[in-house]
Parts: sequence; C-alpha cells; structure tokens
Amino acid sequence: MNLRLLVLALGTFAIGTGSFVFAGLLEGVAAGMGVSVPAAGNLITVFALTYALAAPPLATLTSNVPRRTLLFFAMALFLLANLASAFAPSFEVLLVSRVVAALGAAMFTPNAAAVASSLAAPEARGRALSVVTGGMTVAFVLGIPFGSLVGAYFGWRSTFVLVGILALVALAGVRSLPAVPSPPAVSLAERVGILRRVPVLVTLLIMMLGMLGGFVAFTYIGPILSSVTGFGGFGVSVLLLVFGGAAVVGNSLGGYGADNFNYRRFVAALVTVQSLSLLALSPLFLLSGTVFAVAAAGAVLVVWGAAGFALNPLQQHRLTRLAPEAQNVALSLNASSIYLGQGLGAGLGALALGPGSLSHLGLVAAASTVCALFVVLRFVEPAKPQAPDFSREAGG
Repeated sequence: MNLRLLVLALGTFAIGTGSFVFAGLLEGVAAGMGVSVPAAGNLITVFALTYALAAPPLATLTSNVPRRTLLFFAMALFLLANLASAFAPSFEVLLVSRVVAALGAAMFTPNAAAVASSLAAPEARGRALSVVTGGMTVAFVLGIPFGSLVGAYFGWRSTFVLVGILALVALAGVRSLPAVPSPPAVSLAERVGILRRVPVLVTLLIMMLGMLGGFVAFTYIGPILSSVTGFGGFGVSVLLLVFGGAAVVGNSLGGYGADNFNYRRFVAALVTVQSLSLLALSPLFLLSGTVFAVAAAGAVLVVWGAAGFALNPLQQHRLTRLAPEAQNVALSLNASSIYLGQGLGAGLGALALGPGSLSHLGLVAAASTVCALFVVLRFVEPAKPQAPDFSREAGG
C-alpha cells in the first residue's frame, strides 16, 4: 500500500468524522443548545451547502498554491473550526464554526483525491481513489460510532475535541508528504464550462441525487435507530459501527467495480439496492419494541451502507475518464455534488419531519434515490459493443 495514499486517507478520515458525527449527536446538541432536533439538523445542512458552493471558487483561488501547502492549510483550518465547535457558547456561533470547517474540508478533500489519482497508474486509479475516499468511509466505521459514544457519555462538546485531535494527527501526516506540483491553473469559467459536457453533468447529477436520498435519512439516523430499537447511546453506536463496516465493504466494491464492471449496469444496480434499503426504513417502525427490531435494523444498515458507499469511487473513476485533462476540476465538482446532495437531503428531511414523523423519512429518502435511477436509465448510454478486430487474424 502506498504510504502517501494512507496519509491522504487519514485526512479524509478526520474530515469525515467531523462532518458526519452530528448525525449521532443531534438529540444531545438540540438539548444542550435549546433548539429542536430539526433545527439541530441544520448544522449538517449548513456544512454541506457551504462545502458545495465554496469548493469550485476555492479551487480556482488556490490553483497556484503548492498542493502540500494547500492540504496543510486546509486541515489546519478544519482543526481550528472543530475546536471552535467544541467551545461554542451559542447555537449561532456553532453554525458559524461549521461554515469555517466546511471551507477547510472543501479545500482538502478534492485536492486529496486529485493527488491520489495523479500518483496512480491509469489502470489502478479506481483503487487509489477508493483508498482516499476510504478514509471517509472508515470515519463511518470508527469515527462516527466512537464519536457518538464519546458524546453520549461525556457530552457532545467532547466529540469535537476528539475530532480536533484527529485533525492534528492528520496535519502531522500532511507535513510528511513530498512536494506535489500544482495542476495547471483553471479559471472559474473553465470549471463551470466542464458542466457543458453532458456525460459529466449526468454523472454529477447521479451522485447528487444518490447522496440526497441517503441524507434525508442519515441526518436523523440516531433518532431513527433509537425509536426503532429502544437503544440509548451505546446501542446506537454499535449499530452505526455495523453501518460503517458495510460502508467499507461498499467502498472497496465500488473501486473494484469501477475498474472491472460495465458502468451503466453497475451504477443502476447500486442505486436500485440503495433505494430499496432506504424504503425498508419505514416498515422498521412497525417492529418497534419487538425482538426482530434490532436484527431488521442491522440488516437494512448493512445493505444501505454497502450500496450507498460503492457509488462515490465509481463516480470519481468515471469522471477521471470523462475529463482526463481536467481531473482536479471534475473531482472538485464531484465533491460539490456530494455535499450539495447532503445539504439538500438534510433540509428535505427536516421538512418531512415538520408535518410527519421519523417513520416517513424512509419513504422520502427512497423516492429521492429513485430519481437517481431514472437519470441513469434515461441519460447514461449503454456501452457500445466493440467491433471485432480482424486485422490481427488477417495478418496472422
């Protein structure tokens, strides 16, 4: 395993933990700050939308900065923002700290992916990207469950001190990276111009809709699991650990499939399985209080985690093939589409909780993900069969 890829994965692990750990802490944050659970969910919405909107212009503004310097500055900013979150005196200050954290993440993650792609041979780029995005996935396995557990026993603020420590370790790792040349400067107009390529736009739309559907439910996964199983902080953390383990398997599957499977069939299968697993969240509430609730919830989390997390390395690999001369641009737009989906999904989940209940979120999430399937089937062209090569036979 390339140690440089592991350093980049360590950075995405820290960012993934800090970005998503709120999902397991919403009830504690809401109680501590004196706001409702849907209002606390806006912390995820604000982070995600800031990331989505800031990543493209930040990529342009920092295009001439050496990659190692940029990665170091971005992780340092993320570190300071999480410490600010830990000691925020009010909900408003907490919101601002999440905006600053998102700016750091928006500079780090797409650059880490672009550096990883440049370090790998063309035939191994899917796997290299899966290593770096795997840091985000491992955050679901270890960072988020452990952070939720720490929050349950020591208070939600302690979780962000933990995230700050992770960011500090990642910062030390980034310092050990060799100098990496900056990619050619690309203007904001050129970055937006890549969206005129229909296959690129379709790929980004699929990614955004897939994340939107997932985050309608994942934003409120703590309250959902508590309601279905009756578990407290420790039990919910164990179930999040199951979800994270499935996500790691899915991430590896996505990297392998990107290098070996037909794109249209594979992405359609992943989105279909994700839709069905999200739909299954709603019937889980019928099992609340029964001995089957925990097993059924675990099964849904396994399928959802594997299918949902196979999508990102697959989409990243496709973008590097669709825009080989502008990989950094394409990957930054992919990161924006991910976080735009997360922000819109969290917001849609909050709206669904207004007139309804937690049991409705699975239906809303599944409907959103079905939109991604429609885009795949309608706009992704089937692979054309390769014409047989008779020249070799004729020459032989």
